[in-house]
Amino acid sequence: GSDGHDQVRVLTPREALEAGADYLVVGRPITTAADPVGAARGILAQARRNRR
Repeated sequence: GSDGHDQVRVLTPREALEAGADYLVVGRPITTAADPVGAARGILAQARRNRR
């Protein structure tokens, strides 16, 4: 998981999707990653796996 910093409700993408989320708002895990494109692709891949 990612450190929540100033956020009150923080879930991993997997947790959010399992809880029924229709949309994900992702910031720091992508913007602060050494490879932002790779981080985004990883999150999308995880979301696709959880939607099946």
